[in-house]
Amino acid sequence: MVVVNEENHVMRLQSMIVMLLVVGLLAVCSCNHGTTNADRSPTFAYAKETEGGCGDVFFHKGTADQREVMWISADKKKLKLPEEGSKTFDLAESPDGLQVAIDLWEAAPRFSAYCNDIGPDTKKQATWKAIDGRVTITVHAPPDGPSPGPKRYKAGVKLEGVVFENDKGKHVTLPEEAITEVEVGWYAG
Repeated sequence: MVVVNEENHVMRLQSMIVMLLVVGLLAVCSCNHGTTNADRSPTFAYAKETEGGCGDVFFHKGTADQREVMWISADKKKLKLPEEGSKTFDLAESPDGLQVAIDLWEAAPRFSAYCNDIGPDTKKQATWKAIDGRVTITVHAPPDGPSPGPKRYKAGVKLEGVVFENDKGKHVTLPEEAITEVEVGWYAG
């Protein structure tokens, strides 16, 4: 009789130890060791097939999963962009009419959050703003012939040594990236 009670006690003790180990492992595995998705940095792993553009002049390029999107907004008139040709800007001088940033999203928006008149259906986690580096915008000749509404044309942008900063003052540097010959000059809606 004493042996049965002792066996039950040992089995209960073993069960409790296993349960405590499982709970402990779950707690450790769910721990993010001080970082959260909100603290994530840009990966700069942009995919060519995600390039796009619109307006006078807006560019965007994202990662394959669309959770990270780099965008460039350039006011063609303020920046005195040529009708055809290239112009380079130093981001350290904060040119009026030029914004370069990276948006990080919690999940990929179902519809593009850029060059679209449908609002994103997911939350933006962070925006990293460019504070230094070079941006070269190239405008290609508009296509010949009449077209109703705004004139569509091709444009591209090259970024070199661009330093991005988040709202906590953390810096990351994009060595080089390009968006080549996307159609701009059109507006959603």
